[in-house]
Order: sequence, then structure tokens, then C-alpha cells
Amino acid sequence: MKFINVVLSLLISLAIGLGVFEGGLRLLGLGPPVTLNEFDADLGWSKTPSTTLMRGNAEGFEVEFTFNAAGLRDDAGVTTETLPSAYRVIALGDSFTLGFTVKRTDLFVDLLENWWNAEGRGVQIVNTGTEGYSTDQEVAWLETHGAAWEPDLVLLFTYENDIFWNGQSYYTDLPKPRYTTTGTREPGALAAPPARPWHQSTAIGHLFLSGPDESVELFQPGSVPLPKEMGALLTDRPDFMEEPLARTGGAMLALARKAESLNARVVVVPIPSHSAIHSEYREAFQTRMGLATDAWDPDQPVDLMLEAARSAGLDVLDVRPALKSAAADGEDLYFQTDWHLNPLGNRALARALHDGLANCPTLPAATTEAPLPDTTPTGSSLPGWLPWYAGLWLALGSLFARVYSKVEKPLAGFLKVGVMLAVVFSIALGASQLLTSLSPEMGRIVTLSAVVLILGFVAYKLGNRMDTIAELLKAFIGRGHWYLMPLVTVLLTVGSLLVVAASSPLVAPFIYTLF
Repeated sequence: MKFINVVLSLLISLAIGLGVFEGGLRLLGLGPPVTLNEFDADLGWSKTPSTTLMRGNAEGFEVEFTFNAAGLRDDAGVTTETLPSAYRVIALGDSFTLGFTVKRTDLFVDLLENWWNAEGRGVQIVNTGTEGYSTDQEVAWLETHGAAWEPDLVLLFTYENDIFWNGQSYYTDLPKPRYTTTGTREPGALAAPPARPWHQSTAIGHLFLSGPDESVELFQPGSVPLPKEMGALLTDRPDFMEEPLARTGGAMLALARKAESLNARVVVVPIPSHSAIHSEYREAFQTRMGLATDAWDPDQPVDLMLEAARSAGLDVLDVRPALKSAAADGEDLYFQTDWHLNPLGNRALARALHDGLANCPTLPAATTEAPLPDTTPTGSSLPGWLPWYAGLWLALGSLFARVYSKVEKPLAGFLKVGVMLAVVFSIALGASQLLTSLSPEMGRIVTLSAVVLILGFVAYKLGNRMDTIAELLKAFIGRGHWYLMPLVTVLLTVGSLLVVAASSPLVAPFIYTLF
């Protein structure tokens, strides 16, 4: 019986330690990636219907994604069973169209629909944007689901990395459809990918056991190895880009044929990259990628897409002039670390679409002359961490001022807590920005090094007390007091943190913030 109690004590101690470590990693934003999608035998993957989840981006914003019963980031009532009498637009696209980094109130798809309807046009836009889709999957979505939605107009939003992935049968480790150069979809059912390893659903496993993503193919056109999806940017076209370009043309042919069968008009709208719109970012990007000035052209992917669409007989809309005009006053339309459009960029794109499609012959005429809303985003542009900082400052500052009112002036104590929290948040956010700017492999190395350094620092500051802690744990485990292990672990952890805080004024703000 004693042996069983000892084993239980060991297991409980281990579980508590791992649980605390897992929670700490998640609190620092190092948890496992959250997926929006599920396997789809026709398309490779699709958004999980009737779900709501939160995703954060590198700029500190948090975005809520709510998918309706049809698996769309759209109103709950937007389904094929309840089609209204309206001019229906299907928006095909990837994470830009999905609105990966913005709320729906700042997403160009919803903005355009609201503006058109403010003019009395009676338009419904169905947003099918899905994270990671390339052009072929967007065309396959229309072939699979288009007839049920009875579209009048199809807007295809492409991005530069579509070209490479249009030539691949897998996106990383996920199967996907693709088209031949003549516009027919390759036969054969898509096989469900194998279940992901268990460790990818935990923060600890993701940190320690996840290796480099070997599915990302690299090439080296300059001084830095780059993903092959960037081959579309090079002025001297690599050989491996020839097949993807030909298959991109095939996908456009398939789109033209399907739209004709649906009696729907198509407009292809390539979304330009940050470098194609902002010259300052272009220079920084060029340096980071190790490319010579004449070795690449950020406009080339857009030009290639426009050429492929025109060759298939499709209408096109080049939004680069409108976006460059919107950015002329120095406002950035993209996030700095993430490559997606920010709220201001989404509004600029919505306005470019509104103006560029004004003469679309099938679009219902406006019945009112409602002015377009101001381009200033309506949603809050405050970073996601600011409400947390303000809430903690208010709560902890008020508590500190009340408890220590006899030894500290209330206002001075309140300000000191604010400064302490500011230091903590600054270092935490700075570390987060550093990690997002590094490659996944380098980010993992830096994170592991930081964890080892912190644990080593704690052990160093505890000094001989580590022997006392070890003896105490050994005594409780040896006696089989498994039911006391949670209490013992909590007390030892709190006591150790207080000892470390008292020994170093540099780390004290971080530890005292926990209490």
C-alpha cells in the first residue's frame, strides 16, 4: 500500500508541475495553434460550421471568428435554404477575404455589401474566404457549391502565393485539388490527412517536440533561403514556377466555364502585397529576403494573375492605383509584422471595389445617392493588451493604495503599480514581437533558451534552499502523502518566488505582479 501511495505522490507532483508549466506557456501566448478548419473531401479543408473561436495576430489584436451553419464567416441566416430575393455576389478568396486580422465591421467584404445596400442596390455578398486557400480551391468551391447559391456575380480575390500552390497537390501536409492546364480538375478523391500528433495539442509538446516544418520547400535566389511560394516574385523566373503558372491558367479556364454554366459574371481582383503598395516596406522586405533590387518585382504576381484571367476571358479589376492613392498620405494599409490588410487597408480596398465595379453591367443601379462612410475604421484600433493593462492597473493599484495607505500616499502607490505593470508588459510584448519576427525554428530555440535561463536564474537565487526543498519533497513522497502534494507544491512555489523576488529588484516587479 505504501508503494502505491509513493507512486501516486510522484504522479501527482509531476502532473502539477506539468500543468503549471502548460498554463504558463499558454498565458505567454505560446500555446498550440488554434485551427479554424476541418477536413473536406472536395476542397481539402473548410471552415468548421457553427463554431466560434478567438485568434490573435502579431500586432496584438484579437479577432473573433463565428462561422454559421453553412461554414461561412457571415450572418447566421445566410444559408442556401433561406436565399433572399437579391442580387447575389459570391466572394471567393483566402485569409484576406476571410478577414483573418480584422473584425467583420472592418472587413472589406461586409463594408462593400453595406455600402451597396445603403445605395438601395439590394445586394447580398456571400463570403466564402477560407484560410490557406489557393485559386484552385476557390474555383473548386464554386464548382461544388456554386449552383446552390445562385450567384449573379463572382468576385475572385487572389494573392501572390496562390500561383505556386496552384501547382501543388498538397498545402504543407494537407491535400488539395488542382487543375490541369486545360481547365479540368484532376480526378481522384482527396485522402484525409493523418491525425496530428498528440503533442501538437499541448503547449509543452508544441514547444519541445515540434520540429521544423519539412513540408515547406526552400530555394535560394539570393543570400537567404526562401519558401518556393515566393518564386512568383522573381524577375528571372525559376523553372519550378512554370507548371504552377500553367495550372493557374487552367484554374481560370475552369472558373470561366463554371461561371458561364451558372450565368454569372466573374471579376478577378488580385490583392497586392505590402511591398507593391508601400515603397518603404519594399526596401525593408528586400533587405530581409536578401534579394538584389533587379532580382524581384512585387508587382509581378499581380500582373501574372491579371494576364491569366484575361487569357481565360474573365473581367479583371486592378486595385493597385486606388490603394497607392489611399496610402499616399503616409497611412499604412497593412500590418507591420503580419502581411494582411489592417482595418484602414480593408476600407481602402472596399472603396476601390465600390468605385471599380460601379460600371459592372449586371450590378443593380443605385436608387439613392447615399455618400460612402468615412474611411476611418469604426472599430477600436486599440491593441488587445491595453484593456488588460488598464484593468490590472485599476485593480492592483487600488488594492495597493488601500492596503498600504499608512505608509504610502495613495496616488504615489497607484502610479508605482502602473510603472511596474508597464515594465512587465513592455518586456513581454517586446519578446512576443521578437518571436514573431523570427523563423519558427529560431523562435523555438530562443523560447527554449529563455525558459532554461529563467529556471536557472531561479535555481541560482534559491541557492542552498534547493536542497531543503528537495528534502521536503522527498520526505512527503517517501511517506506516501499524495493527498498533501498539491498543497505542498503550491506553498513551495509561492515561497520560492517570494525568495527570488526579495533577492533581486530587477525581477521583483514581474513576480510581485503575480500576487
